[in-house]
Amino acid sequence: MKSATYVWLTVANPAGSDPDQTPDGLVCTRPLATLVTLGVTALIMWGLKRYYADAPVDDLGWILAPTAKLTTVVTGVAFEYQAGEGYLSRERLFLIAKACAGINFMIAAFGMTAWLGRRRATSALAAADVIVLSLVVSYAAAIVVNAARISAALWLGAHHVEAAWLTPGQFHRVEGIVFYFGGLLVLYDIVRRFEAGDRPGVPMAPLICYYAMTIAVPIANGSYGRPGFAGHLAVVFLLPLAWMAVLTAGRLLMARLKSSTP
Repeated sequence: MKSATYVWLTVANPAGSDPDQTPDGLVCTRPLATLVTLGVTALIMWGLKRYYADAPVDDLGWILAPTAKLTTVVTGVAFEYQAGEGYLSRERLFLIAKACAGINFMIAAFGMTAWLGRRRATSALAAADVIVLSLVVSYAAAIVVNAARISAALWLGAHHVEAAWLTPGQFHRVEGIVFYFGGLLVLYDIVRRFEAGDRPGVPMAPLICYYAMTIAVPIANGSYGRPGFAGHLAVVFLLPLAWMAVLTAGRLLMARLKSSTP
């Protein structure tokens, strides 16, 4: 079986090789392999979402524990496990609970990464490699981004940073968008460099995946009728667009500066 790294990073098939023939003799057409990749990815995303919705916090140690440990490494703040609650810092009175697990980010990152890697699914084995590697990448990204978000929240809390025009709940929501959508943008840029070189492009994949998890899924679950959802919808819809506008302006400025440099 080819390694995941080979499937992910290979730019072209070796001369004379059949892209639809696996080393073990399994034959799978490229369109079918791509379809299977996306279909299995969608099923895994749905399964993760259902698992997260039903799982007690005690079953989420596989993502909460490394997040707490990485946060301790970054901030020096110690966390200890509290059954039925999560990971608690008694010093800061800060709890990393189920809602802080970052699994929604992981699901969005997984879908985005698999979508970007779909062209590598040239066979059944290659499709499996893309799916597995996308899961690993999204899991690692979720831990890093979530630990960064929690570290920032601890720093802001320690320095009593707040916005006078925002309630604590609104400030927390804005902070989450900055880190989670920003994390998707960074991950997108990293994966895109492997998949398509350094070609410029509008990052629609992270935007679509983020909107799917923060807008489409809550609407499908009936949250649109709950108090405060309109405000939530406005913030999570507009702030990522502002992120993208700033990013696009920055890229255009850098491109202009490069073109004007002798």
